[in-house]
Amino acid sequence: MKSLYCSIILFLFSFSLFAKEKHALIIGIDKYTNSKKARYAEWQDLDGAVNDATSIYDLLKFKYGFNTKNMSLLTSEKQTTKKNIIKNFEELIKVVNKGDDVFIYYAGHGAQIKNSKFYEADKKHEALVPSDVLKTGDYLLDVEINTYFSRILGKGGELVVVFDNCFSGSSSRGKIDLEQLRSRYVPVDDIDLNRSYPKSKNLVEKGALIVSAAQDYQLAKEYKDDRGQSHGVFTYALMKSLQMGSVHESSEDIFKRVNSIILYNSVPRQDPVVEATKERLGKPLFGEVSDSYQGVRVAVIDAENKYKIHIDGGNAIGLVEGAELINQDKDITLEVTELSGINTCFAKLVKGDDNLSEGDLLTVSKWAPFSPDRLKVKVMKMGVTDIDLEAIKSLSQTLNEAGLLAYSPLDEDVSLKVYLTNKGWMGSDIKNEEYDFGKKLPKSSKLVDILHKKVEGKKIFIEVPPSTKVAQSMYSDLNGQPKVEIVASDKDYDYRLIGRFNENNNLEYAWLRAHAHNNSNENPFPDETDWKTDQKIYVLTDYAKRLGNVKGWLVTKVPNNTVNFPYKLGLQRESDQKIITEGALTEGEKYGLVLYNDPNLYLNWKSPDRYIYVFLLESNGEMTLLFPQNHGAVENFTEQICKDDNGDYLSKVMLSDPDLLYIEPPFSTDNILMLSTEKIITDTSIFEQKGVQTRGADDSFDDFMEGDNEDEPANWYLERHTFFGESIK
Repeated sequence: MKSLYCSIILFLFSFSLFAKEKHALIIGIDKYTNSKKARYAEWQDLDGAVNDATSIYDLLKFKYGFNTKNMSLLTSEKQTTKKNIIKNFEELIKVVNKGDDVFIYYAGHGAQIKNSKFYEADKKHEALVPSDVLKTGDYLLDVEINTYFSRILGKGGELVVVFDNCFSGSSSRGKIDLEQLRSRYVPVDDIDLNRSYPKSKNLVEKGALIVSAAQDYQLAKEYKDDRGQSHGVFTYALMKSLQMGSVHESSEDIFKRVNSIILYNSVPRQDPVVEATKERLGKPLFGEVSDSYQGVRVAVIDAENKYKIHIDGGNAIGLVEGAELINQDKDITLEVTELSGINTCFAKLVKGDDNLSEGDLLTVSKWAPFSPDRLKVKVMKMGVTDIDLEAIKSLSQTLNEAGLLAYSPLDEDVSLKVYLTNKGWMGSDIKNEEYDFGKKLPKSSKLVDILHKKVEGKKIFIEVPPSTKVAQSMYSDLNGQPKVEIVASDKDYDYRLIGRFNENNNLEYAWLRAHAHNNSNENPFPDETDWKTDQKIYVLTDYAKRLGNVKGWLVTKVPNNTVNFPYKLGLQRESDQKIITEGALTEGEKYGLVLYNDPNLYLNWKSPDRYIYVFLLESNGEMTLLFPQNHGAVENFTEQICKDDNGDYLSKVMLSDPDLLYIEPPFSTDNILMLSTEKIITDTSIFEQKGVQTRGADDSFDDFMEGDNEDEPANWYLERHTFFGESIK
């Protein structure tokens, strides 16, 4: 009994020692010392920041299970001085252990502080405004805050940060009264810190989830609800989203709802920014496992008219007219009737009751009709039996043991290829001579005889047709995909599915590009994908979808630049500042992203400023967002990044470090694309995907404006630039 008692005590001790805790530091500042004095007439005390902080505190406590002993709520003037905020950060860092959830929330004023020696392009710090700043002149700068965040991440904390301030990166259906909006911003035009700081570490890459109420050039606003209570517009939307959802749902779904609620209320120029890796967005706000679901999700913006329900999602995720969306909880089905701009659409109710509301999530259940530019793939439909596979395996093993088997048709030593057609087994050699082996698989002696006596070659590639099981699986998985189409055997195709037995005599499959030869790397598409076993054929289905995404970006119809948007993209060579727009990039050189102003277009520019997105399409199928950085839609608006201190548009703007790209072997042909659009894209994951070919779930894209009024100038434009590495001669 004593032994059992001790074991229980040790178990409970170890459980308490290693149990994950949830910590929260919540700051809300309404009142600022000396803000009533005439000298600070431009400053406004706030009404809703304390309400917001208290509401977030209660929600964490009652819905997410935070213990009050691990929560700090700072709302009074004495509690929210810079000194006390820093003290609370230090106390928090002391108690954080690996795996603990850490939530930081700030509601209050924000500011931008000029620093002519700062490393960011705009030479401005984003800053939080403590309650005593008018007395001390001491702001809480972004570089200081990031230091505390880095220390939390360094201890293994799972960090979530929410800023509801400017310059941070109810049951009623009534919309917000726009006349009641008040900005959470203070002017500080006369300050220049003139101080150097080391470059901050990337918090997002370390796993942080950082959310800001607005872009860093926008105003985060307050309003009074119909009960006279003040709120931050963003926190109001966040509260509604958290109240509607499960504690286990993904962070991505939470912030999709937030964005749709803000859009529903027609708040002018306030676009929340969510910075996180795709992996982190797939997890819940707190904890590790999110609700599992299949398919792409979008959120309802406005459902007041059941025949014209506004949806936050459109062609950027592959939706077209006729696509269907479902809400399983309410047993509702919608049909997309009209695409609107780059990022939204309208739908009508076709099944269920009229009880959708803003923020409700919908899953895409049907993508049709399809784009004519889908990736065309070929899969031999007849397949082969297990008996056939055993015979091919035996032949491959014999050739492999003799050192004559090639593992790819692109191997430069391949002199003879053997493959199955509808007529039977065939062969072709490097002299383009064909061999008809008949219905039966040829014997190894026959193939070796051809290899040595007729072509004096080195190796033989045996192309294995897909098994019946693999062919059926591929047809089932790719049927109805918006980006991929399986074509008949007599049709042109982009890729076809081939098999092989590898060096370990295991059966594998890959996609092979039409007309591919010897891995030339001269095509923007990979010649072949990675090889996968028949147990992982689903990976090849995913590869086809990714390649379909790439093809969509490269071949989609782009509208004419009738509004004369003046900024174009190039790569600036660091050594001589020369701007390259196409073609060869020299080995050993470094290049950075640059926007340059076309003076002829600038004189005739007729449209508003635009958001800029630059992304890389590598020849291995990988997509990477290059600008804006940190996986967020922030600091990418031309009004913000393309003007000098006098408000004049610059002739040239660097978008990255001058050494962003370094050119070295192995060389390939890659594309860099720039999308400019009047509407913000908050879900920048459409510019990201893993490759299908090793070097050393995916979102998609279609014709953006199909559904816009053709008589109106397009509000977007896409530039494509093709580059390839070139060795030094």
